[in-house]
Order: sequence, then structure tokens, then C-alpha cells
Amino acid sequence: MAEMRTIMHIDADAFFASVEQGFNPLLRGKPVVVGGRENQRGVVHTASYEARACGIRTGMPLFKAKALCPKAIFLKGNFEHYKAVSLVFQDVYLRYTPQVEFTSLDDAYLDLTGALHLYPSALWVAERIQREVWQRVHVGVSIGIASSKSIARIASGLRKPKGIVQIPPGKEQEFLADLSVDVLPGIGRMAKAKLADLNIFRVRELSKLPKRILEQLFGKNGLSIYDFAHGQDSRPVKRKFIPRQISRETSFEEDTADLKLVRSTLQYLCERIGKKLRNDKLQCRTIAIKIKYSDFRYHTASQRLAHPTGNSGDLFTAAVRLFEQLRLRRTRIRHVGVSVTGIEPHNFQRMLFNMETRKELLDAALDEIRDKFGFMAILPADTLQLKSKYRMEPNGYILHNPALTR
Repeated sequence: MAEMRTIMHIDADAFFASVEQGFNPLLRGKPVVVGGRENQRGVVHTASYEARACGIRTGMPLFKAKALCPKAIFLKGNFEHYKAVSLVFQDVYLRYTPQVEFTSLDDAYLDLTGALHLYPSALWVAERIQREVWQRVHVGVSIGIASSKSIARIASGLRKPKGIVQIPPGKEQEFLADLSVDVLPGIGRMAKAKLADLNIFRVRELSKLPKRILEQLFGKNGLSIYDFAHGQDSRPVKRKFIPRQISRETSFEEDTADLKLVRSTLQYLCERIGKKLRNDKLQCRTIAIKIKYSDFRYHTASQRLAHPTGNSGDLFTAAVRLFEQLRLRRTRIRHVGVSVTGIEPHNFQRMLFNMETRKELLDAALDEIRDKFGFMAILPADTLQLKSKYRMEPNGYILHNPALTR
């Protein structure tokens, strides 16, 4: 019989605003809004709980937040502060178990299963972590404890701020029953709307649907949704390392002088990299391209991006700019590649500084379609000409000599 797991999910409360209050004691106890100055165009990214008491919410236009709370303190935000506090989180969590998986700067999973015999209880560990984090950086964290990642994550959000919620083994379905369906992983806005059309709003109602129906509604993602709705989640907690580089590259079946084909291939490679970044909740700061010729000589070029991104369109725009700046030789091209570096967790930093919400919503919709129907379900039109060069399967073109990830 498999050992019952003890999984903890820790989520910082009003992270950016709490960090700013932690770094500046004069801000403590005051309404703080992170997202930009009050006279700037933009939206609230995070509001302290004092600001939330005035009615300020994430996503609200800054001018409206100012009208609701004239005494609020508006800050653009400082990424270095957030990164420094995240390192403190890491230091604290690793004292209790080596199995720590950060999914962003401000939240993480801990698997205590193999280490629990060292402590009085999981609740004791949660209380110690809360206290140590507060003492060191003056940031509150909320914690969920359960037998799986999905249940622990849902539990951590129920009693913010500084809440601890423990779900006993065997009580997972009872815990989920009356919650809204969108608490489950894999149910975004589109999926929630589709379920609402079927008059399904609560997990209890969703759990009554047969697995086959959910698969028809949501593709392979429907099978995971079925398990989550029944309190089942076997995903392991993996100590997560951020890669130094992600690359996609391919050789042409025949050396080519068709620059339109080269651009289309670059666009397809950027689509693959963008999907990989978003799947892993990452973004990159630098992009590079490599062009190799038929005589095996090659050109490379790189560029630091204006802001971190995981958007495929942004990557392709930069890749094409680099390609057009190259002084191409009068020799056929045999191989192209795109790589990104300066990789970091995606923490909505772009919303703080560059207002990229529209692109992020579009990316989320594209990813949801691809998760259901396969990567090739939706692609930029210019990449369709690659059909004549590569064999196509639902999960992508079959590239020649691909070096998919480094």
C-alpha cells in the first residue's frame, strides 16, 4: 500500500505590497498599491490588505483605486526586492524538507512525507514556517496541508491572510464539494463558461459527469479535470530548477535560399519556445538566433528584450529583427535555431511595468485550445507553408535533426 503523502502549499499574502511594507517600516499598516503611480495609466497588480479594505482590487484601474482611497500609497514596484524575499522563503522552506517546488517567486509546494517523522506534526511545521518568514521579512504566508498538490493549493487560499487549512486524508471530495469549479487546475474562464452552459457551477456537480463526457468537452485535459474533481492528484513535488537556456532548432531537408521559408521556420520555433515558457510559468530576458550555411559556417545574433516575456509574438518580432540585421552570405541555409536565456519565474512583472494583460489573455486562450486539440490546432498563418517541408502530427511538425531543449 502506497504511503499517504503530506503536501504543503505556501502562498505569500499580497506578496508585492507586503514586501514593500517589509522593506519600508513606514508603509506598514498603510494602504499600499503596487502597479504604478496614481497618475499613470495602468491597473492595480497587488494591494495591501489595508488598501483592500477600501475596496481596491487587483486589475482595477489606478485612477479608480485613487478615487476609492485618496490616502493610498502607489508604488511602481521593485523586482530585486521580490527576488531577495523569495530567496529567504527558499532558505526557510529547505530547512524542513529538500523536496521544495517553487512555482513562482511567492508560492511553493513542500513534500513533507519523508521528513514528517522529524517533527511533531505537519501543522507544527506550518506554524514554524509562518513565524520564521514573518520574523525575517515581515511577509505573511497562507498554508494549505493535504495529501496532494491540488488540494493543498486550494486550501491555502481559503483563509487569507496568514491562514492554515489542513484537509485530512479521505476528506478531499467532501472539502471540494461546495467550491466553485474554477478552483480546480485546468478550469479557466473558457472552461468555466462552458460548464456554466451545462448548469454546472460547483465541484459536486462536476464530479457527477462521466469521464468520457469531460474528455469530449475538454480533450485530454478533461481526464485530469475528472481526477481533480474527485480529489485525486498524483503529481509529485519536484525540486524545480530554472533552466539557463531553452532552445528550438532544426535542419532543412534540403539547403534553401528561400528567406520566407526561413522566417516561417523561425516563427514556428518561437511558437514552441513561447509555449514551453508559459507551460513552466517562466519568462525570458534575452533571445538569440543561429543561422548555419551549407558550408557549415554560421552566424549568431542576440538581443536583450525590452521586458521579460513568454509571448511567442514578442519572441518572433525580436527574432525577425535579428535575422534582418544579419549580413547574410550568398550561400544556402541548412539550419536555423532560436534560443532564449535570462530565464526567470513569471510573476506578472510585465503587468507591473508594461501592461501586457491583453497578450497574456490571448496566450492563455491559445494554450487552452492547444491543450485540448494539440499544438497544431492553431498556428500563425505564415507557418502553414512548412506543411510542404515537414510531416505534421497533432503535437507539431516533425523537424529534421531537432535539438529541442538545452
